[in-house]
Amino acid sequence: MSSNSLCAGFGRVYDGEAGDDMEDIIDTSKIKDNEVISLKNVDFSYNGTLVLTNINITVEKGDFIAILGPNGSSKSTLLKIMLGLLTPKAGEVKIFGQNVRHFKEWSKIGYISQQAANTNTSFPATVEEIVSSGYYTGFGRLFDKAERKAATGEALAAVKITDLSNRLIGQLSGGQRQKVFLARALVKKPEALFLDEPTTGIDAVSQQEFYEMLAKLHKNRMTIVMITHDIDAAIKRATKVGYMEDGNINIYENNGNLSGILASRLIGEGARGRI
Repeated sequence: MSSNSLCAGFGRVYDGEAGDDMEDIIDTSKIKDNEVISLKNVDFSYNGTLVLTNINITVEKGDFIAILGPNGSSKSTLLKIMLGLLTPKAGEVKIFGQNVRHFKEWSKIGYISQQAANTNTSFPATVEEIVSSGYYTGFGRLFDKAERKAATGEALAAVKITDLSNRLIGQLSGGQRQKVFLARALVKKPEALFLDEPTTGIDAVSQQEFYEMLAKLHKNRMTIVMITHDIDAAIKRATKVGYMEDGNINIYENNGNLSGILASRLIGEGARGRI
């Protein structure tokens, strides 16, 4: 499955402020039940070594789940299993109630991978072209050209980078490039957004702007799953926080007690030399 198929769709151009724009790029009417992602009894191994064991997790519509954990705890692996990019050794994975092997409505899913931060900055593509590429659908098919252009304009405006549309990707700062990939993930109006360490390598101001955009999306009922090492952002933004260690994940409701729970986890990891 290409990353192009993991972006999702909308359709009109607007001129408002970013806070208002975020409402327009989420179509929750397509969500038919409460379950976005379901993993049951999932095991996964690399080269015969079991790295995830008996994973059970449900992502419900409207969740904002931040996933933390030490390096090497298979956070990215878990996200890829959720999206069908990796096949588990055992267990069941469902997206919107369908087995991931049979799921075809990838326009419901937006995805920013870790590799987005390492994009080839010498590639001669403009911001508009990159965002527009998210509108491609399976087997190279395209929707109506005018429709695609309108959706691209809407996505650019939503993340406040319309003024950058004709700039080459290599001319942008790290923070600006990440906004481009967020716009690309949103260009087909997803119901759920998955992000793998989206603020890695960008400055503190750009990180704050990025998190504010995610907060606006979530406020307007976008489901978000984000892998991060930023504990403060996880506690401040997420409704639930997952912590991965020893091949499993524990999910905590963000009810005001998370700082102490996560601190004890991290102190333990530090004592074992894993952070």
